[in-house]
Amino acid sequence: MELHQHCGTAARRQKVRDSGAVVGGVRLNGMNYLEVLDRDAPSEALRQRLLDVTFLLPDGLAALKRENFRISGGSRITGLGVTAVEDGPGDRTLRLTVSGAGDFSAYELSLHADAGADAPPAHMDRALSRLSFRFKAECQSEFDCKAGSPAAPPPPAEPAIDYLAKDYASFRRMMLDRMAAAIPGWTERSPADLGVTLVEALATAADRASYYQDAVATEAFLPLARLRASVLRHARLLGYAAGEGSNARTVVHLRAAADRTQSSPPLLPAGTRFLTRPTGLAEPLPEAVPPDPGLVDRAVAAGALVFESMEDVTSLRVARNEIRLHSWGESACCLPAGATVAHAAGTRAALGLARGDLLLLEEMIPAGGAAADPPDPAHRQVVRLDRDPVEMTDHLGPTAVLELHWAAEDALRFPLNLAGDAGLPGAVARGNLVPADHGRSVEFGAPLPEDAEIASGRSGLVRDAAPGAAFRPRLVAAPVVHAPPHDAATAREEPAAALLAPAAATVAQVTLRGGGETWAARPDLLASDRFAPDFKLEPLEDGGARILFGDGTHGRRPDPGTRFTARIRIGGGTAGNVGADALLHLVTGDPGLFEAVRNPVPASGGTAAESEVAIKIAAPRGFRRQRRAVTEADYAAAAEAFPGVQRAAAERRWTGSWHTVFLHLDRLGGRPVDAHFEAALRRHLAAQRLAGHDLQIVPPSYAALDIELIVCACTGHDTAAVARSLAGEFSAGHTPAGQPGFFHPDNFTFGQPVRLSAIIARAMTVPGVLWAGVALEGEPLPGRFERMDQPGIDHAASGLIPVGAKEIARLDSDQNAPENGRIRFRMRGGQ
Repeated sequence: MELHQHCGTAARRQKVRDSGAVVGGVRLNGMNYLEVLDRDAPSEALRQRLLDVTFLLPDGLAALKRENFRISGGSRITGLGVTAVEDGPGDRTLRLTVSGAGDFSAYELSLHADAGADAPPAHMDRALSRLSFRFKAECQSEFDCKAGSPAAPPPPAEPAIDYLAKDYASFRRMMLDRMAAAIPGWTERSPADLGVTLVEALATAADRASYYQDAVATEAFLPLARLRASVLRHARLLGYAAGEGSNARTVVHLRAAADRTQSSPPLLPAGTRFLTRPTGLAEPLPEAVPPDPGLVDRAVAAGALVFESMEDVTSLRVARNEIRLHSWGESACCLPAGATVAHAAGTRAALGLARGDLLLLEEMIPAGGAAADPPDPAHRQVVRLDRDPVEMTDHLGPTAVLELHWAAEDALRFPLNLAGDAGLPGAVARGNLVPADHGRSVEFGAPLPEDAEIASGRSGLVRDAAPGAAFRPRLVAAPVVHAPPHDAATAREEPAAALLAPAAATVAQVTLRGGGETWAARPDLLASDRFAPDFKLEPLEDGGARILFGDGTHGRRPDPGTRFTARIRIGGGTAGNVGADALLHLVTGDPGLFEAVRNPVPASGGTAAESEVAIKIAAPRGFRRQRRAVTEADYAAAAEAFPGVQRAAAERRWTGSWHTVFLHLDRLGGRPVDAHFEAALRRHLAAQRLAGHDLQIVPPSYAALDIELIVCACTGHDTAAVARSLAGEFSAGHTPAGQPGFFHPDNFTFGQPVRLSAIIARAMTVPGVLWAGVALEGEPLPGRFERMDQPGIDHAASGLIPVGAKEIARLDSDQNAPENGRIRFRMRGGQ
């Protein structure tokens, strides 16, 4: 069942009922509510199979057949359909016969023009063509009818302690940070304080120890090397590719001044510069900065950061500056967290939106607030449309509406308020977006005669003073940007999350032109053939970089006398992680193209180059890592290195003609091992598994638990409330406080037993619990601590439920799937 935007329908029902609108000769109608006949069904066989659907008006009901109704949703029981439609008890009611009774989860009844259509019949209002319901509405429940508050999202992970500290300042900072986390009340930072004195004494001792270690080092050994170039070479010999950092990325919104379309040349070509506000200029910088290199250089010297667009801008439209999100006339409407569908007022012709376009969803009025209240700047998200918008009509307007859909990877991270105030919308969508990343490209001029060119550095290169006859020029500009490769056509097929957080390895943004060819930077030259115009960038201690060309075997050796010019991109690192609305200036020769420019979301992804200390730690471990899966433990370790795998267990079997390795997987969050994930994991393991060995990926086997605790509630506490809190603490999801429940899938893995003592200890932390256990004096029946597949074997005496090596303990407490484990609480005391 697809998650749509949530709009309260009370006002919509009244408007449709009183509108008098006529569509196709029939008054506009819609579904009002439905009832599931359970105890009132005419026979036992028809209980929970009859739905009385009441409409707003009696008009047009006679034309509705079973093909016009569709039932979707369900957790355990799916594929239900309407088998018959007949008149109901009133002139506005139809009685539907369903093929079967559903489970405890939510279902949706929707109207459609015919069996193959997505849109409702023409005379049925689109906003009132769907109803959510549950078949088990009359089933007995031990809880109150009012649902509890939704669980808060998991808290962010605490910052890790920096174990790579190597000098006095970093040791002191690390110890102070650790003491601040361990002793939050200690805030003294005076040098005379005893705690600060001890920290500084320990930091000084650690700094001296580190100095003595480096003092006796030589560049011939990785653990003792002090030059970054030596460390990188040693690491590469061990098969470890050290990270050189990455630049930050964001998305820039251009507020168009007029509708403009131009593709050759584009309105704004890739590489167009955006600037942050400089702080040291005497005169303010205009929003449209003329393409004057001197002015840009002065702005950069005054503190401005430079971002460059990653794609061409060929179209700008005023209508995309602010797109109203359609709320179907409701006063209380929102896009819930996790939504992938929204509705916007407008047409495709007017907005020009298509599959692959970026769209910004931005809050203008906070939920429950007024127009004067400031919106939350964190309630902004960029999504990419994964299909062309669908045009539809709201007949009450009449209003042209576009249905916008984006990928699940871009699902809304927060609820977005659509309710407006004082004529202002609660939220808007914005187009005219272009991705940009941190860094300033410097194109050096035409080469001078060979000696003058190298001596002056006007080509972007100068001769290196290092000994040796090899031609290894140095770059005249630093630091060099390292960025993941970007292809505009490929990016349009990926979600916006992949654009802003790319997973590809970074490459130095330097190109050379010489000998009639363009030379490209590579991480190393081991894979380059002898004709490839490739080079490698080697960092230097002063922050600069040296060019290493090939030797004629790995990479092409430049011909003697070849003169080069360089294009160098400067910047990168953590400095580009600027906040939202930091980019305010556009370098362009056409100031009438736009009214304003800004980055609505913060720039992210900027990382510093991996430190020498980190490389020294990681490279030997990378060398020791087994890159071939030989033993069962090798297969398990290789699988656990794949993102999304928590634990893996492998076993080898002879299957009659060959060996097969059965790989049991435990995914993070208890997610299923679906076909897409299995295919990606097979590609990951393809280069490591043994030839002649088949691989079978097996979902985990679960040991379902059956637990019943006797709980005594404290005097004055509501028993039902305590029971509800206990159910939340021992859920397979998250508690209302945002903490993982006791039986969250990530808390258990292969072969991990379940201990009664841990369950009792967790129960005792719940407010209102006086005592918990499985045996209580005076209680005629004890509790239960068993496995469901071993009924009658109670493990309460030992206090431990054993779990097999290929099994995972599971307790979902799901009424739709009771075989996945359950926990019950026999409450005593309280009130």
